[in-house]
Amino acid sequence: MSHGQIMHASSYQELLVSSKQSQDLVKAHEVSTDIPNVKKRAYNVGKQFERDAGVIHGMAKESIKSSASDQLIKTEEREIGDTGLKPYLMYLGQNKGYIYASLVAITNIIFASGQIFQNSWLAANVQNSCVSKLNLVLVYTAIGFGSIIFLLSRALLVVDPGLWTSRPLFAQLLSALFCAPMSFYHSTPLGRILSRVSSDLSIIDLDLPFTVSFSICATLNAYINLSVLCFFTWQILLVAAPVIIMAVKLQRYYLASSKELMRINGTTKSLVANHLGESIAGAVTIRAFKQEDRFFAKSLELIDNNASPSFHCFAATEWLTQRLEIMGAAILSSSALVITLLPSGTYSPGAVGMLLSYGLSLNMLFLFSIQNQCSLANQIISVERLSQYMGIVSEAPYIMKQN
Repeated sequence: MSHGQIMHASSYQELLVSSKQSQDLVKAHEVSTDIPNVKKRAYNVGKQFERDAGVIHGMAKESIKSSASDQLIKTEEREIGDTGLKPYLMYLGQNKGYIYASLVAITNIIFASGQIFQNSWLAANVQNSCVSKLNLVLVYTAIGFGSIIFLLSRALLVVDPGLWTSRPLFAQLLSALFCAPMSFYHSTPLGRILSRVSSDLSIIDLDLPFTVSFSICATLNAYINLSVLCFFTWQILLVAAPVIIMAVKLQRYYLASSKELMRINGTTKSLVANHLGESIAGAVTIRAFKQEDRFFAKSLELIDNNASPSFHCFAATEWLTQRLEIMGAAILSSSALVITLLPSGTYSPGAVGMLLSYGLSLNMLFLFSIQNQCSLANQIISVERLSQYMGIVSEAPYIMKQN
């Protein structure tokens, strides 16, 4: 090197023959140390170094081939296939999550029952001359306000308890990371830790509580609406039962791909964060060797790889939505057909209108229920990813009681 630039790059003996700077450096060393035959010794040392380097290089190749598990930084681990109810139980087991989820279900059932009673009152008395219009509206409004109280209670049971449930997970993860041995940080890139502490925890804090609530409520509302339709027109079961079975099979088929895509998305996001951190830390070296374009291209490649699973997950969701809408339309058409074919005078016009409104809303609730269940299955993977780092074997405790 000369003046901060690499002038020549070659073996030691070739530099002594061809490079004047190397010769001057050796001569200056001879004068300063006053040792004869330095050039000859340096040449012999260089030859010996080359032979030793060749042997070491061969041994390194054999070592890499024989054992790939001895790498310092290993490939990021991720679950494969269906993990069952383990992540759900882990999430709901934090800070009385089971109780809050049960209360959400109970308040939603009461709210849905109030809506059914409200619609039944209107359908039964809209043509009843004994009930005045004022009483009809007042009773309908009173039932609606009573139902709103339970709707508000359901919302309050989601916001604060959802945050309380995520706090123990954050505390356990933080404790595991602070007590982790140094070997963990040597073998784990910073991007993997940051992706869990940032994106996965954000999903657990902000998205997962609402998704759990929406999944429970939408499923209950769909089955309640279907029960009302079947109570008045049981013939709908002949179409609804096969449709529900087909929907469950489609949901399982979708989740098999969707879960893997979400796991891949988590691992690729770690690579983006890790590459960004390394680029910032080595910005001076990257600019010194004029490698900005290569690192920029690598960053874009990692971003594209991270966006690809999200795109495929969106495409899979649209695939599922299209088929669910077709099956929902089949239930709606069959319910309308059954109501039309009923003998005249079987139900009052108000009851028929109520049944048609429930049939129309069933299509939307059916689709909303399956979509929220799939979203819940995708977002619960964040709990699964956090649990991988919550079980790290810690170092010695902070306080030695025997000392």
